Amino acid sequence: MGGVCCPKSGVIIKKRAVEDYNSMDAIIAKPGDKRAREGKLSGDDTGDGRASNGQHQEFQKRKYETIVPVIKLTVDEQKMFDFLKEMHREKGLNTTMRVAGGWVRDKCLGKDSDDIDISVDDMTGEDFAKNVVDQLKKKGYPIKSIGVIQANPDKSKHLQTATMTILGHSVDINNLRTEVYHDDSRVPETKVGTAEEDALRRDFTVNSLFYNINKDKVEDLTGRGLSDLKEKILVTPLNPEKTFRDDPLRVLRAIRFSARFQFRLDDKIVAAAKLENIRSDLKTKVSRERFAQELNKVVGGVGSPTDAFQHLVDFNLQDVVFAEPSTPFLKAESVPDQKRSSSENPGEEMRGPCLQRMRLVERIIGQRAEEAEALSYSKLERQVAYYAGFLSSYHGYEVKVKKRRQSAVRWILRESLKAADRDIAEAAALLVDAAHKFAALHRMYTAASAPVSTTPAASSQPRTSLKQVLRESGKVLLSIKDRFALALDLAYAIVVVAKEPVVTAKSDDQQHYKDFGLDFIHTTSSSKSKDAEGNGKKVQQAVVGSSRVCGYKKFDAFSQYAVWLADASGLPGCWRWKPLVTAQEMVTEVVEVDVVA
Repeated sequence: MGGVCCPKSGVIIKKRAVEDYNSMDAIIAKPGDKRAREGKLSGDDTGDGRASNGQHQEFQKRKYETIVPVIKLTVDEQKMFDFLKEMHREKGLNTTMRVAGGWVRDKCLGKDSDDIDISVDDMTGEDFAKNVVDQLKKKGYPIKSIGVIQANPDKSKHLQTATMTILGHSVDINNLRTEVYHDDSRVPETKVGTAEEDALRRDFTVNSLFYNINKDKVEDLTGRGLSDLKEKILVTPLNPEKTFRDDPLRVLRAIRFSARFQFRLDDKIVAAAKLENIRSDLKTKVSRERFAQELNKVVGGVGSPTDAFQHLVDFNLQDVVFAEPSTPFLKAESVPDQKRSSSENPGEEMRGPCLQRMRLVERIIGQRAEEAEALSYSKLERQVAYYAGFLSSYHGYEVKVKKRRQSAVRWILRESLKAADRDIAEAAALLVDAAHKFAALHRMYTAASAPVSTTPAASSQPRTSLKQVLRESGKVLLSIKDRFALALDLAYAIVVVAKEPVVTAKSDDQQHYKDFGLDFIHTTSSSKSKDAEGNGKKVQQAVVGSSRVCGYKKFDAFSQYAVWLADASGLPGCWRWKPLVTAQEMVTEVVEVDVVA
C-alpha cells in the first residue's frame, strides 16, 4: 500500500481510507522503522520553526499513527463541492481548494457543521470568490454579493477574508497563511504560506486538519491530528509554551475545547498553562472582552462548563480572568456577617465550594433538559446560572465605583470581565442574592411549619411565623421574577455543599453527585408525559405561568419549601400583580377629600 511522505512532518500518510469514521475505528498507517525527516512537531523547537534533535527523537519514539477517515458529506455539501470542482475544471484553475479547521474536525467526529472556511493557495479569497460568482452566473444559480472583510488584527482577522453564499451555504474564503509573533503582542505578522505552514500555525492538531476538495480526502499535515482526535487528546502542533506565549488566549481555547469535546489536555499543555510567564502574558496581551467571548462560549455551549472552570482553577488563572478591584471589597450593609463568605477573600472559595455548587447546578440543568423541554433553561439562563454558581462566594460584598456601591458579582462580570451582554452581569448578581436568601428562607419555613412546642424553654424563644416567611419570600420573588426556579436550584446547591461532606470530598468526580439533584417523583402538580419510547415520566407543569419548580433529593426540608413556594404560597407571578389603587389615584382621592372639606 503506497504512501506520501509529508515534507514538513516526515509522516508517511497512507492513501487507504477508513469506512467507519463515526467511531474513528480506522485503518492505521504506522511509519514503524521508516526514517521521518525533521519537522515542526509538538515538543521542544529551536525557536525558528525547525525541529530540534530531541524533538526528532521523540517523533521516532512515538511512531505517530495517521488515520485517514472518509468524511460523509450531506447532499447539499456534496452538491457545493461538486460545483466547485466543476468550476475548477472549466476555468482551468491550478488552485487547491481546502476546507480548514473546525468543519473538518466535526465531520471526522461524525457531527454536523455549517462553519465552512475554504483556504486557497494561489490567489486571494476575493479573487477566488469572483471566479465562483462567474460560475454561478453561468449555471443560472442565484447570486448574492461578495463581502470582503479587510485584515483587522485587533479582531483576530489577520488576512483579508471574502464571504459569500454558494448554493445556500455561507462560506468564508481566504489564503493559506503563516504567522510570525512578536513578544509584546498576540497579534501576528501574517503572510501567505503553504498548507503545511498553515496547519502548523494552528492552535491544536485536531484543528489543523484539511479537507482537500480537489481530491475528496482529509489531509493531516501535522501527522497526528487524526490520531489525537481518535485518542481524544488536545495537543499543540508546536511547543505549547511557545504556542501560548505567541497567543495566550489559546490557553482559554484549550480549556474550552477540552470541556466541549471531553478531550484530555496533553501533559505539556497543562505544564505550559501553569507557567508564570503565561499567566503574565494573559494579563498584558489579552483584552478583557476576549476573555468574555471565550467564557460565554463555555457557559452557553455544549460540554461541561464546570470542567472548564476546574481547569481554570487548576491552572491558577481564575483571578486573572475574574480579576478583583484594586480597592478592598465593602461589606453590604443589608447582609449579616453570618450570611456572607467566611473567608477573608471570597475569591478563595472558587477552588472549593463555588466549583462544587456549579457542578451540582450543571447536574440539575442536565436533568431538566433530559426530563422535559418544559423544564429546561434557555441559553441565557444557563450562562447566568454557571456564572452565579462560580461567583456565589461574593454574596454580601460590594465595590464602590464613583461614590456608588454595586454588587461584587456585577462588578466582576461587567467591569472586570467586560461581559458584552449587560443582562448576564445584572441577572447573575440578582441570582446570587436570591439564591442565598432562599437558602436561609427554607430554614425559616421549616421552623415556622414545625409543631408548636409547649416546653418553657421553647415558649420563651421568639417563633418564626409563616406570614414572615411569606413576606420575605415575596420580596425575593419581586427581585428575581421568572427566574425563581433557577434561584431555587442554586440555593439547593448552596445548602447541599454546606451540609453534605460526600460532595465536598471530591468536587471533580461526578459520581459524588449522583444522589443529589431534582426529584421528579416527589414534585407536586406534576402530570404524566411520554418520552420517545413511550415511557411515563413525571414532569412539573405550570403552577402560575411556568414555574418549572421541582422537588429535590436528600434534603426534604428544602424540597418542601420549594414546592410550598411554587404551589401553596400563592406568590409566583406576584411581580406581575397590579396594585388595587395606584399612587396617582390615592393623591387624587386625597385632593378631592380636601376640596369637599
